[in-house]
Amino acid sequence: MSESAVQSRLRDDPRTAAVVADLGVLPDVYATALLEVLEPEEVVQAIYHNGWGNAVLTQSGLILFRNLVSPKATRVPEPLRILRRTYGMFRSVEILVEGTPHKLHGSKLDPKGELLQARGSFLPPESPLRPARGKRVLTWVRRHPVLVSTGAAVMFFTGLGTGPGGEESAAQVRADRVVVGDFSGTPLSTAVAEAGAQPWLRVSAGDASSALRPVTTTEQGWRVCFQSPSRDETVRPSVTALTLYAVPEREECPTRLHGARRVVMPDLVGERFVDASRTLEDLGLDRTFLFHAHTGQRLDEQSRDLSDWPVCRQQPDPDTEVSVSTQVDLWLIGPGDPCTEPSPKPKPKPKPKPKPEPKPKPRPQPSYGTTSGGGTTGGSTGGSSTSGGSTSGGSSGTSGGSTGSTGGQSGIQFGQYCSPVGATATTADGRPAKCFMGKDGQARWGYNSG
Repeated sequence: MSESAVQSRLRDDPRTAAVVADLGVLPDVYATALLEVLEPEEVVQAIYHNGWGNAVLTQSGLILFRNLVSPKATRVPEPLRILRRTYGMFRSVEILVEGTPHKLHGSKLDPKGELLQARGSFLPPESPLRPARGKRVLTWVRRHPVLVSTGAAVMFFTGLGTGPGGEESAAQVRADRVVVGDFSGTPLSTAVAEAGAQPWLRVSAGDASSALRPVTTTEQGWRVCFQSPSRDETVRPSVTALTLYAVPEREECPTRLHGARRVVMPDLVGERFVDASRTLEDLGLDRTFLFHAHTGQRLDEQSRDLSDWPVCRQQPDPDTEVSVSTQVDLWLIGPGDPCTEPSPKPKPKPKPKPKPEPKPKPRPQPSYGTTSGGGTTGGSTGGSSTSGGSTSGGSSGTSGGSTGSTGGQSGIQFGQYCSPVGATATTADGRPAKCFMGKDGQARWGYNSG
């Protein structure tokens, strides 16, 4: 028969891949509902028949599925309430959910219902939570009419249970019952020895964590975490098997049976990486990331030999209880280097360079006109021309006289020294000029605006 699409999804889904042997128990309509109700990290551990429905045990609890037409999922709170431990031809475990008994059986991964029983507590016969005896008997009679008829006929013909012999047998059964002790926290070998005081049908041991490591009753260095039957439960040991679930003593008990392994984080600071790595490997902590203690950058074991590098810091902190899937971060430093990065030596500040003093601007040198005689020279020229008595000389003399008093001189330049103050002249390009006294006490030619 070919596999359906939903069954293929169950086989490929990491949450249900571990229960391939039980997938045939689950109809497709329930399988689809299961994929919808499972949490992202919720892993299925076993699948059971539950009357006309099914029950699924996960690491988070028990889920009941009913109604094939419109599947309804019900999560059962833990601890489960055990009405009856493994019994009958189908090796059923009877639990109580919202006042109604449910018989779970048919798991190939948990054929004896040990996982179920470890997740619950047994309700003693006198518990007020148990359904009324009359109601349970009536339910059983309605479900097993053939057996009721056969039993009634046998009792009618043999008178079973009416004589003194029957009373004696019932008293013998009661005498065979014992109250189960508490083995939790006890070394496995010690618990097995104490259990030997009772005539148990069988005493066995198992791994309490999700690692499911093989464990024998003679294992040394292991500590009991859970047990089945549970403590204070009244049982007949001659027909009951005792199972002790344990973990190595260096580990912590998981929060629930077959839960994730838990260990105490060791103190690795100061150890060489090769020794720290070996310690983590022994504890099952294999997710390790390495960083440089100074720079914080990721270190690669392939690119350099880190065996002798000491551990400066770690995360999680020492003595912290963690799951074996926890990531461990280690900060390493090279051999001989300090874990704390040394402060850099301060560099001396350079002495400031003195600013160069500004060079003094050179004073402008006066320039004197020579073409037509300017200033005092012009006056001399004019005087000389006058003494010559020529028309041209007379004209020059008039010009020279102007330099001294009337301002007839021409061809001067603005800014040249002049004398006397108030004299007027004309520049080479024809603009009027006048002799002004400057702030430095020197007379110079300037523009004559009047």
